[in-house]
Amino acid sequence: MEFFQGRGKIIAGTVTSLIVAFLATVILLLGFAFLLLKLQLDVGKTEIGILVIYVLSCFIGGIYSGRKAGRRKFLWGMLTGILYFLLLLIVSGMGERALQPDLTRTITAFALCTAGGTLGGMLSA
Repeated sequence: MEFFQGRGKIIAGTVTSLIVAFLATVILLLGFAFLLLKLQLDVGKTEIGILVIYVLSCFIGGIYSGRKAGRRKFLWGMLTGILYFLLLLIVSGMGERALQPDLTRTITAFALCTAGGTLGGMLSA
């Protein structure tokens, strides 16, 4: 069964994989917030934890996208990771009054989201 046949199915599959990735983000962030409450981690460990959550969310979205695509799974996973990062950038920019992102952190987050989605697509069965 080819899931991604036609433009409508491509868009629906991509949007669904992004929804899956963001649901994973919400669940993982809630668990991480509980850990922060109990362990009182410092800022450095908190930033690493958030990056890990981004990667895991993109990985989960990439798995979903790859399973639904059937062919070229890594490309659909990569697309999921890239779109996840772009939406994350837009949402985080809306929350701050003055958006002055650290370029190194932004590039690192982009690379990790893209890699996580690609790996998820590659490993999807």
